[in-house]
Formats: sequence, structure tokens, C-alpha cells
Amino acid sequence: MNKPADKSIANSPNPQQPNYEVMSYYLLRQLIGILGIALPFILTFGAKYFGHCNEAQPSISHYYYSITHIVFVGVLCVLGGFLITYRGKTKFENYTSNLAGAFAFGVAIFPTNFNGFVGEGGTSCQFIKLTTSNNDIVPAYIGRLHFGLAALLFICFVIFCLKIFQELDDISQAGYKKQRRNRVYKICGYAIMASIVCIAGITFYNDKTGKDIWPNYIYWFETTSLLPFGISWLLKGSVNWPHSTNSIKRKVIQYLR
Repeated sequence: MNKPADKSIANSPNPQQPNYEVMSYYLLRQLIGILGIALPFILTFGAKYFGHCNEAQPSISHYYYSITHIVFVGVLCVLGGFLITYRGKTKFENYTSNLAGAFAFGVAIFPTNFNGFVGEGGTSCQFIKLTTSNNDIVPAYIGRLHFGLAALLFICFVIFCLKIFQELDDISQAGYKKQRRNRVYKICGYAIMASIVCIAGITFYNDKTGKDIWPNYIYWFETTSLLPFGISWLLKGSVNWPHSTNSIKRKVIQYLR
């Protein structure tokens, strides 16, 4: 388990100072954000380009069975590793990050149920060769475990946005721009919460009525969870952007930093 960050790292110095430990700390935040934003797009367009999967899967987790299987598992494992090695400035932040990393590993290890996979039997789209007739070789509790771990992972994302990221890394960051960033974090947190509620609500309705009112609803609401998660982490790691030699970074972040 990673320990809380040393004050010399957690409390940001002058961003122009070449403190490479602090720079790596911010870079880790940015990498976590980039992975969260990129995952749905890499899976969808990778499966389409390399596997001719022309339709979106019922959920992002169904790409476990597609040609982009290794991307799905690999990104989740890298994300889990980053979250576990991430050093928060408080024990609460640290524990939340550790749990989120463990849940990310769990989502990668325990696949969702195969039922509903689009492209079954295809020679290029499908990677894990299950069918609807033999998918019971994977016990049903594995799919339920996957669903539970994914829900816990998203709850950790909400905690980061609505609690942890609201706090200051350093008193020098206080001010009206911090208030703006907090509004962004809150929007991201509420967007993730709304996505979780929509998944739960539609799933409950479908189970009770026997209808399938939106075949790809989990895919879309998982995407609307991952994007704000990634944006919040990228913003949290953008401390040095106002002093970057890259003019695009400076312009993008000037309203918030």
C-alpha cells in the first residue's frame, strides 16, 4: 500500500522550479486522466478498424471478448497500477486510490457475462471464442462480481471529484480559479453519479418488464462516467500547464489556472 505523499511533494512549490519529483506526481495524475478519456475510443475504433466490429458492444466491458481484448485488460491494469502507486496527501485519499486501483484490477480479471456480445462467431471481431450456447462455462457469479467491482470503481471516481479534488494541494492555489476548478470537479462527479443511477434504473426496469428499451445503454453511460473521470484527473494534474512551453496547454488552462 502506498504511503501519503511527503509534504515537499504534495504541497506544490513554485511551478517554474525544476522539482522533478513534483513534476512526476502531476504527470501521473495526467496519465490517469488520459487513460480514462481514451479507453472507450481506443476500444471502439480499434475493434472497428482491426476487427470490423461495426456496431458498439452492449457495454465497454464486452470488449473483453473482442479483438481489442488486450487493450481492455491492459489499460485497466495500467490504470490500476497507477492508482495504487499514486501517493495522496492524506490517508483518506491514499486509501481511496488504493481501493480504486484494486477495483480496476478486479474489473479486468473478472469479465462481464458474454450474453449480448455483438459479432459472435465472427472470425475477426471476436477474440474470446465463446458462444451463447457454451458461455455457461464462465460461472454466473463472475459476471455479477464484475458488475459490483465496476460500480465500486465508479463510486471511487465520484469520491475523488466531490471530496478529494475539492481540497487544496497548496494554499498558493487558493482563489477564484480554484473555485472554478471545483465547479468542474463537481460537474464531473455529478455526471458520474447520474450515469451510475441511469445504469441501475434502466437495468432494474428491463429486469422487471422483460423489455430492452436501450440495447447499448451501459456502453454509453460507462462512457459518460469515464470521460468526466478522465477530465477531472487531467485538470488536477495540470498545475504546470500555465508555465508550459506548449502554447496550446497555456491557452486551454488559462481560465482554470
